[in-house]
Amino acid sequence: MLRPFLLAAAALLAGCSTLGVERATESPYPPDFKTSCSRLDARGDASRALRWYRVSAEQKVAYRQAYQRATQLVEQAAQGRTPGTWAVIADADETLIDNSVFECESQFRHWTTFDDARWTQWVEARLATALPGAVSFSEVVRKLGGKLIVVSNREAPKHLQATRENLAAIGIQFDAVLLSTGAKDRDKTRRFEQVQKRGIPDAKLPPLAVVLFVGDNIKDFPDLTQANSGDPGRFGRDYVLLPNPTYGSWERTRLR
Repeated sequence: MLRPFLLAAAALLAGCSTLGVERATESPYPPDFKTSCSRLDARGDASRALRWYRVSAEQKVAYRQAYQRATQLVEQAAQGRTPGTWAVIADADETLIDNSVFECESQFRHWTTFDDARWTQWVEARLATALPGAVSFSEVVRKLGGKLIVVSNREAPKHLQATRENLAAIGIQFDAVLLSTGAKDRDKTRRFEQVQKRGIPDAKLPPLAVVLFVGDNIKDFPDLTQANSGDPGRFGRDYVLLPNPTYGSWERTRLR
């Protein structure tokens, strides 16, 4: 899922003597993404969630475990199906690709509100890396005769080329990328239905039977929300959920 990445307007804070954000970061903008995490680590105030996601053994094992299960499900679903008639739908951000470097930069600079220009700068940098297990899973889907459709809330058309190039550069094998058309198109239902009912003409794909959904947010699965997580029996069968403690639709849920 695409995070509403927490980005602050640094210019508004620059004149605040109590915060001193620009003096504290002591780094030019645009950022050097290759040093974002090391600069944050040196300052010593990375969030626990980001540190877990970025460096923990548990994160790597959890992703590999999830993709192992996803591979088993696809192998089962492919049996008896005609190649080219079925698909897997996967989210991009924090599902197939890792944007934690951008989160490092956001925390280092104390950005706390969404800024589309900064996010677009990261997307255009094409520096997101593959998450554990994602590349081999995409290879299995294609080898078995399936189509991997990436459905992301990155925005078209401005993010499309960079997203496709980033995915290809890190070895993710995909057949189509369907992005949001803007703020009113964050619900992925329309794009899910397009894959299943209308096909994707730009990719020369007919309607496809979707055998599996893979994502890191509850909204990456049809009709599910924080208030309605659906039938738990479908997870590990029709859906594979990946762990992401750094951001998500859960952020807007009241703590109880």
